Amino acid sequence: MTPQPGRIIKIVRRESHEEILKNPYLLVMLAITIAGAIFGLNKASHLFAPLFFAAALAGMGWLAWQEMRAGKAQANALDYTKLAAINLASFAPWVKENVRGQDETVDALLAELQSNLSLANPGRTLGAFFLVGPTGTGKTFLGQLIAEALYPESEPVLLRMNQYKSPEDVFTLIGPPPGSPGYEVGGTLTRPVLENPRRVIVFDELEKAHRDLQHCLYDILDTASCREKSSGRTVDFSGSVFFATCNAGVEALRTLRREGHTDPVSWLGSSRDALVDAGGFDRAFLARWSGIYFMDELSPLHVAEVVCLQLARHWRTYGIEVTHAAPELILDAVQSNEEFKQYGVRQLGAYVQMKTSAAIGQARARGVKKVGLVVGSSGQLEVSVPAE
Repeated sequence: MTPQPGRIIKIVRRESHEEILKNPYLLVMLAITIAGAIFGLNKASHLFAPLFFAAALAGMGWLAWQEMRAGKAQANALDYTKLAAINLASFAPWVKENVRGQDETVDALLAELQSNLSLANPGRTLGAFFLVGPTGTGKTFLGQLIAEALYPESEPVLLRMNQYKSPEDVFTLIGPPPGSPGYEVGGTLTRPVLENPRRVIVFDELEKAHRDLQHCLYDILDTASCREKSSGRTVDFSGSVFFATCNAGVEALRTLRREGHTDPVSWLGSSRDALVDAGGFDRAFLARWSGIYFMDELSPLHVAEVVCLQLARHWRTYGIEVTHAAPELILDAVQSNEEFKQYGVRQLGAYVQMKTSAAIGQARARGVKKVGLVVGSSGQLEVSVPAE
């Protein structure tokens, strides 16, 4: 193929510019030449020098802006070799420690994502995983933890699908067109990836979104790219991992699990059929998700463990470490208190936080940095300060 003349000129000019910037001798000669020109022209008109300097400053500012843009683009460029070298297996114990009772799903998902990392390439995402299960089983949290393991420097993009219930809402994912309200902000999905292509994207409770969202994601999941309507720029999703959480179809998938659908191919096909019927998803849309994982309700002991973890994280935000007792004691408190039995995992965690929030203020007022969580004689959860 014959090179285009315009492209050759552009490359030569850039190389000449870089050569001048890197060569002190050329810079000195250029400065002397410009100074001589200013001195000569200033004799003809005293207005020339100020105008020339203003133009020179504007040019220097433009060059600096171009260099900054080029540097930012280079920093954001994906290095597929580095992606392939990431070892996710080392994060498995940490993920399981934080997402209790879902070890099988964690192992299978990390293995599939590890395989996808080894094949990282333009034109394909790093994975699209559909997580199905009742509320409070760790689906959203699992996506956030994997984001922290894979891209610790990048915040995950968490999109709550109950905010995308109309076609107009869905349109904001890729940005309203120029001139429309909010177009300068860009798309809620596209703009974060334009700013940093290393992203984990979580569509939380996908079944609540308008059906148009499924059509919006077809090309993105197929080709790992789309055009942002607001800016007209092409968005590259080849460094992105997609998670969708879903609370629909739980009973159907639970039945499949009981029937012994353990073969991956059989499970994938049957679970897609179940979600088409129970969740109202398009079959073609589900085919674009590489894996469907079922995260069923937790055992009572795992519920107690999750509550302990949530409580410890909550107190840690106030600078206080919780040295709680064994989860079995939390479980006893839950089982012995009828009021606790009405709550699910998320609600129970919030309830326990509420019940212990007053103690946070007391501990901070006393300058306490560590507390213990115990079960009182009445079966109620109590906060104690360990002896020094």
